[in-house]
Amino acid sequence: MARNRESSFSVDLDRIEEGIAVILAPGGFQWHLPESYLPQGVTEGMTMNVILAIDEGSTHARLERIRELRSGLEKR
Repeated sequence: MARNRESSFSVDLDRIEEGIAVILAPGGFQWHLPESYLPQGVTEGMTMNVILAIDEGSTHARLERIRELRSGLEKR
């Protein structure tokens, strides 16, 4: 089964405690994120959309850093 390169789902902002947002995600999961990550104007009880997308540039850069570290270790 092929998957899309991007997916989205809804979450609810349950509350904000001492600058930490408690977000209720599907499956009964809770996320704790800094309040600064929230979009401007979001308040407790609001529903937000989360979009997950592949960041090819960052992925490539991270894999390249790992390759360089491994290469350096192998030369020791």
